[in-house]
Amino acid sequence: MSLSLLGVYGAAVALFLALLLSLGFQPRFLTKIAGVLLFVAGVLGTLLYGYGYLYLCGNLPQAVARTLFSVFCMFLGRNEISAVSSVPLLAKPVMQIALFLTHLLALYCTASAVVGTVGARLARTLNLLLLRQGDLNLIYGVSQETLDFAEQLPPREKTVFIDCGGGSALEPRILHMGNLLLATEEAKNGAPALLRRLGLRPGKRKLHVYCLDGDAGADLRFARRLMSALEQRGILKEQTTLTLILPDASVSESLQGTKERYGYGSVLACEREELLSRLMIRSFPPAETMQFDGKGRATEDFEALIVGFGKTGQAVLRGLLMNGQFCGSRFHCMIVAKDYEQQAGSFFSRYPSLREQYDLRFLDADARSVTLYEQIQRTGPALNYVALCIGDEREAAEIAVEFAELFDRLGIRALILQCGATRIRKDADFRGPAETVSVYTPEILRGDVLDAPAMALNHSYHRNEAGSPREQWMDCDYFSRMSCRASADYAGALLRAAGPAVRPGGEPTAEALENLARAEHLRWCAFHYAMGYRLMPEPVWQKRAETWRRQKQAGETPLRIGKDPAGKLHACLVDWEELDALSARENGVTGGNVDYKQYDRDNVKVLLSLADKAEGGA
Repeated sequence: MSLSLLGVYGAAVALFLALLLSLGFQPRFLTKIAGVLLFVAGVLGTLLYGYGYLYLCGNLPQAVARTLFSVFCMFLGRNEISAVSSVPLLAKPVMQIALFLTHLLALYCTASAVVGTVGARLARTLNLLLLRQGDLNLIYGVSQETLDFAEQLPPREKTVFIDCGGGSALEPRILHMGNLLLATEEAKNGAPALLRRLGLRPGKRKLHVYCLDGDAGADLRFARRLMSALEQRGILKEQTTLTLILPDASVSESLQGTKERYGYGSVLACEREELLSRLMIRSFPPAETMQFDGKGRATEDFEALIVGFGKTGQAVLRGLLMNGQFCGSRFHCMIVAKDYEQQAGSFFSRYPSLREQYDLRFLDADARSVTLYEQIQRTGPALNYVALCIGDEREAAEIAVEFAELFDRLGIRALILQCGATRIRKDADFRGPAETVSVYTPEILRGDVLDAPAMALNHSYHRNEAGSPREQWMDCDYFSRMSCRASADYAGALLRAAGPAVRPGGEPTAEALENLARAEHLRWCAFHYAMGYRLMPEPVWQKRAETWRRQKQAGETPLRIGKDPAGKLHACLVDWEELDALSARENGVTGGNVDYKQYDRDNVKVLLSLADKAEGGA
């Protein structure tokens, strides 16, 4: 008997806790169900009590009044069942059960507001206890997008959201996910007390920090304050990663941990538009729109059209420039925007060589203008890639449909992309069904996922040095990381260009290797131009060579003759055919054996190996 009682009590407690939790963090669809139950309880109560009082009173007005009173009492927890229990039909057991269930529905609806508060507290407590186990994600900024992102993170990891204001309405969904929302001042300020509350200790588990509030200043302040708290608590650099979206990503350099100073173990800091551009390149590679001869050479030029030249259009242009370079091909791009000079002025002052080195044509016109349509007709089937970056997703969708109809008439098989603020859409076309990709995915926002190929590439450069790929990545400066990322993003393009000329394991034939090395040099030049570099003038090179000699004689570590990071000058920004002469000239000064062409060949082999492994894993 005692065991039976314990079973009953245990079941009752479990059901009661389940009720509390369901009321505490019910998502929106459960809220709608509660509204339906309220309606059902009211209808059932009216029918049952109405029948009973009409039977007892025989007077319709009196029956209506008593029915309304009893139904109202149901929602206040008062039981009026005894008043109608003498009615023959309602005295039957099945009808008594119906009356009690109707009362239970009413009480559930009434109690939801009160019990929901208790349930939410209980859910917070339970989630906080669970958050102390396993790796932890800390997201600064609450929005539908960040919640969608959190749902894609590994299920074994838990997530804490820091509410910067206005996120309380999303707490039911957060609790339902098994995560936690914090809005205290200690949480907003990234204080050490936050780390104690989360149970984060030195060397125990990893912390992934995402600053996604949208206010770049607030994101940066939080990242810095939290970094200070992490250092005070003795959290190891290797335990932490940081993702930060900033207008000027170079300021994040101070957040990166090195051998000399404390900081986050891995920092992914990019402009939002840059992330969107990388998403575009990874999801819709320019190489997929090109034809190749199977030996590393393109059989056509790359022709792009960018509509809109705000920050998104500018980032898209840089992405296409860095990934639309192929041996045997030339890069062409038409940029269409009203008053484009106002938007382009500051852009080309930052990247002065782009206009000089590439065929960039500008059309001061509207996306639906006759002028643009006539230009598209002249370009014809040569067009490969269209990016709509106009800032209005609805208008972009309309223009995409109009372009698709025009292209169909003209026999153009170009890829048409709609580039929004945080996502890119491709409508159904000859390449397949409609597809929408978002920046708010682990593949883009999670540094250890996005940068894994870049880390492996960087490790290949330091294979003779001590340290793991992650440790060597931590020692990279901002520019070196950007260079590795750009190179790794191009690996798939090299693999497609090589085609059957690549053997298993990523080893190309001799002819393919030479063609791919030429393509890699074109990409390398495009990356440097897109980072603001210019060709180093001959007098500057000679002056640096003299400096190298003096430093060598003085026993100092000499500078690199051909690269001036401060002035953004590089001597290797020349055609492939000129690299041998440049190598010989430098070796004549240093006595070394540098071979710049061989650098490109070696890089191609590593990139093909990485791409081959990636495809094998997929």
